[in-house]
Amino acid sequence: MDISPLAHAFIKRGAILHSDEFDYVDHGKMFVVMGEDDTQLYGFFFINSDINPKIWKDEKALSMQMQLKKSNYPDILKYDSFLGCQSLLHISKSELINQFSDGRTQYIGDLVEDDINMALEAVRRSDLYSDYEKDTFFK
Repeated sequence: MDISPLAHAFIKRGAILHSDEFDYVDHGKMFVVMGEDDTQLYGFFFINSDINPKIWKDEKALSMQMQLKKSNYPDILKYDSFLGCQSLLHISKSELINQFSDGRTQYIGDLVEDDINMALEAVRRSDLYSDYEKDTFFK
């Protein structure tokens, strides 16, 4: 069975995915797909259980921590958490599809519409993102 069409159905804006395939993180992480460009990249934000202490010192980054209520995600979150919208991370479409297809990345669920809209509104107003990023990943 070719899982690529299935992967494409699950990998969309607001999809919550889990992977332990990040070279720069030493444990599995949940992340949320926020958008994609026309050719090769998905942009995403990590879900964190708490706000990193370094972020408390950066007012702009701190303002981009969107609280996710456990009550909205009872089967996903163990406690209230944060969507770190302070920097857009990227993964190639082919790599994410490969990880999804071979089980290294799993679909967990979807952000509720209010949380997607809250994050999009914040990033569209933020000067942390270029016009290109806003037009490409957050439109």
